[in-house]
Amino acid sequence: MLRFSGPLSLAFCALLPLGAQAAPGLSVSLKNYYADYEIVLECSGKARLTPADAEAAKGAIAKIETYYLNRDPSLDKQHLLKQAVSNKDAAFKMLKGQSPVEEGRFCKASFNDLVGKLREIDPAPVAKDGS
Repeated sequence: MLRFSGPLSLAFCALLPLGAQAAPGLSVSLKNYYADYEIVLECSGKARLTPADAEAAKGAIAKIETYYLNRDPSLDKQHLLKQAVSNKDAAFKMLKGQSPVEEGRFCKASFNDLVGKLREIDPAPVAKDGS
């Protein structure tokens, strides 16, 4: 079984949130959460995640988006969404040839990033089934 290591893990570093110290950090973080959401949507279409996961991700990204846009209303949402789709496409291109287990782990990790951030900004309990 292959693990995410070497060049693959370095490439995914671009998708990791960098923090929220300044507007560029907020922009990068929001773009990365958008990419996570795009990944979850694609994974749910490939049966790597459940429809409940996709619904939970939809609710999470809505709250995450509101959180970031309230912190900096000047963020260019449309531009960030385009970058997120590009990042998602690049990630799946890199995953090509990986085992289905690794793709499933990547999908679940993206879902967990969204849910984790939601818990950070809105600590209300999130049900395990994603609802």
